[in-house]
Amino acid sequence: MKDDKLVKLIKNRPDEGLNKAIDIYVPLVKTIVARILGFENRRDIEECISDVFVELWKSIDNFDNKKGILKNYLISVSRNVAINYYRRKLDKHELISIDENEIDLGFNLDNNLFDNLNKEIIQNTLNELGEPDRQIFIRRYYLYESVKEIANELKVNTKLVENKLFRGKAKLKEILVSKGINI
Repeated sequence: MKDDKLVKLIKNRPDEGLNKAIDIYVPLVKTIVARILGFENRRDIEECISDVFVELWKSIDNFDNKKGILKNYLISVSRNVAINYYRRKLDKHELISIDENEIDLGFNLDNNLFDNLNKEIIQNTLNELGEPDRQIFIRRYYLYESVKEIANELKVNTKLVENKLFRGKAKLKEILVSKGINI
């Protein structure tokens, strides 16, 4: 089905249009969502996939076929919804390690303090990388963008991005180890 027909169907008959979009795009959306959320929790993946298609329906008026194809628009929506879903899970502290959950340790103030300190050190270390290395790192490892997407956005060669990531990881590791972070 062509993009313009599917978009029109979603706008005019949302149930039918979304069912058709799901039939066509659910494998793609599932892959994107699972890469961001992890493959372990199927319930979260399924819930997030549903959120993606709800967001597609809510934002279908923002799609402009002159700027690209519906598939790319849906990839962007999927990535954004999954990242927001992941952040909400972190904010709610729903990501509990299995070991702590099984042995019922409860809240451990020391570990929480160390985690916060480590996060602060990592953030400061990322800021020390300078541009464009910092931006490349954030785009790759926080926003889960592909090397090709980063290269296109920064208007550089993909090899340059790969090299910056490789050298940046080594530099980041060296700085973190010197600050006492175990890697």
